Amino acid sequence: MNMSRRTIIEMCATALARPSVLVGVLALGSDKAIGESLQEAPQRVFSESGHSAAERAVLSAKGVLERLLGERAGEFELHWIASQNEHPVYEYSCANGVPVIRGTSGVAIARGAYMYLREYCNVMVTWGGKHLQLPAKFPDAPSTRTESPYKFVEYLNPCTFGYSTPFWKWERWEKELDWMALHGISMPLAMEGQEAVWQKVWTSFGVTQEEQDRFSVGPAYLPWHWMGNINYFEGPLPQEWIEQKANLQSNILRRMRELGMSPIAPAFAGYVPEAFLRLYPKADISALLWHKNMPQQAKTFLLHPSETKLFQEIGRRFIVEYRQMYGEVSYYLADAFNEMQPPVSKDNRYEDLRLFGKTVYDSIKAGDANATWVMQGWLFTTGGFWDKKSTEAFLSAIPNDKMIILDYANDRYIDISRDAWKRLDSFYGKPWMNGMLHTFGGNNNVKGNLPLIVQQSAQTLADSGRKNLVGWAIVMEGIETNEVCYELMADVGWSSQQIDLHNWIAKYCLARYGDYPPAIKQAWLYLLKSAYSLADSYHSRHAFQGRPSLTPQPANIDTSKEFQEATELYLNCADSFDDNILFRNDLIELVCQTVGGRIDKHLLDACKAHSEKRFADRDRQAHEAMDMMLRLDALMNVRTDRRLENWSNAARSFTQKPDEAAYYDSNARLLITTWGWSGLGDYASRLWGGLIRDYYIKRWEVFFVALSSAVAPDDLLDTFQQTWVSAPYYPSQPLHVEAPAIYARHMLKDSEKWA
Repeated sequence: MNMSRRTIIEMCATALARPSVLVGVLALGSDKAIGESLQEAPQRVFSESGHSAAERAVLSAKGVLERLLGERAGEFELHWIASQNEHPVYEYSCANGVPVIRGTSGVAIARGAYMYLREYCNVMVTWGGKHLQLPAKFPDAPSTRTESPYKFVEYLNPCTFGYSTPFWKWERWEKELDWMALHGISMPLAMEGQEAVWQKVWTSFGVTQEEQDRFSVGPAYLPWHWMGNINYFEGPLPQEWIEQKANLQSNILRRMRELGMSPIAPAFAGYVPEAFLRLYPKADISALLWHKNMPQQAKTFLLHPSETKLFQEIGRRFIVEYRQMYGEVSYYLADAFNEMQPPVSKDNRYEDLRLFGKTVYDSIKAGDANATWVMQGWLFTTGGFWDKKSTEAFLSAIPNDKMIILDYANDRYIDISRDAWKRLDSFYGKPWMNGMLHTFGGNNNVKGNLPLIVQQSAQTLADSGRKNLVGWAIVMEGIETNEVCYELMADVGWSSQQIDLHNWIAKYCLARYGDYPPAIKQAWLYLLKSAYSLADSYHSRHAFQGRPSLTPQPANIDTSKEFQEATELYLNCADSFDDNILFRNDLIELVCQTVGGRIDKHLLDACKAHSEKRFADRDRQAHEAMDMMLRLDALMNVRTDRRLENWSNAARSFTQKPDEAAYYDSNARLLITTWGWSGLGDYASRLWGGLIRDYYIKRWEVFFVALSSAVAPDDLLDTFQQTWVSAPYYPSQPLHVEAPAIYARHMLKDSEKWA
């Protein structure tokens, strides 16, 4: 870049007149050296002893801004401030083009900087891209102070480590950690790398490597192994994987600590290898089966808490080894009964439950006397086994200040009185977090309930019965979808009052697109009456994404008249936002969902025609549906973050060994298709380029070929699915899309004649 002599002199004068971001806070060498350290070896700056909390906070936030803004991060002044009540705080102001950000941690400082940029510079940072067009001079802003009403803002679900992150390396994790910091996340789950610890623990108890291999599962299935749902499924894990994940976890935890986050590490919940039946033949160990359709050899083994000494020793060894490998942590996640009924006796139900709770906590405490047990509250959300008396018994022997419950499924009900915390008396004195789940399996259809998110959170904060509410939890099963929901949920974590949703959406669109014309405003009125006010948006897919059948499972997504009106309005604005990647991404999703609804109709009509022996009509409807699916695939393929080949390539990149690469690839594709057995098939269905043309279309082709040949489809479908998952994935050539908006307009118009 060429600069005049005068410009250079002015820049130097400005730099001399204005204190550096580090002046008065720390002195660790030049900005250039610090920047290089943060980018090339993030552990170097912070692993050295002697740096205060203030120094770490400023340096870590500076690193986030440098990765986001480049050289312009140097125009910010960053300062650490002390917390008064353990609730995070940020402050921002700007005068004469100098943004000044203060915060109680690296996260709080980064959050303050992001909110200034979002409010005054129309900046947005999302998984799918950024809107980052900075003015030549940062605009002035009055002093603004925000204190979170919560001690913690928690993020991630164990399932996210299967449905989204299993094949991430450090480069992708670093981006996610930056996203967390900018969005004010202070307490993320940190589940990676535990296999290396368990390997040491099980070996110390005499479990052979062969027995550990039988105990293990494939990489994408680890979350359900951690939660005690499955063993011996799609394993064993290669040693290279275990070692790579251990190194990755070291980097993740290091960065989390730098930013002032409170990571939640794993702990022992009672599940042991089958080898313990050999090693401890007299021990009380229950065999449990998660799903009736799952393979019998995948069953799990739960050590009863009556085996107190053994239970505590396993838990102790794990935490001691974990801390030796990864350093100190304070919060530990353990879930003993994730969708599993506790093996308690009828006569001693409540005493057994009390003993289960006490023993899990004591096993964590045995390894870390100051530990806090964190537990998902998912098991409490459905009632059933967990009535009030059973729940109280389970929690009764755990000190109130040594447990936190993540009550994260409170977007299930419109009526707040049905939330688990309401039904269970705020968990009988235990600190807890209010939160939202939003999606199962990482389904990426357009969906959510924005009004409920803002209303439920505010009502809960204002409710005198909330008692020990300490946090806000964002606990989806999969990420990188419906970014508006997560931008809003992040803001809720820092909002003491109910957010004005219409005002918020106006600012959201300005930050996301740089403009909020009347047509987009009207489109959002329609979206708030349709896809973004769904009462139940957990699990969603088009009918064409389900296993083919003459009575296919109906779609449970919104393709209503209001949704289609919103799509048309977005399409009409496309020319005005031609160079905005976030607008393009949203337009593609809206068009694909609208057209997807019409595809579903044609497939249903084809199935009906076959049942009525109108075979020519069946073939016409099926052909038109699959032709439109192919064009839908082409439009979705425009988004680089919506391609099956990226998921497959990320899995294969974990090794240079061809056999292991094929194993990872197969494991990754199995999870998002058949899952492994009937009942969970297509649970994690994705609307992705490549998956549509190479799996969904071909599966329907197999189905209609079977019908036209008078052959029962199920055997052919099973063979196709098994072959597709096990064979290496080589993506077929997608249709070419040169101008997405024009293509979308034509595709939407063409599909209307079939509606």
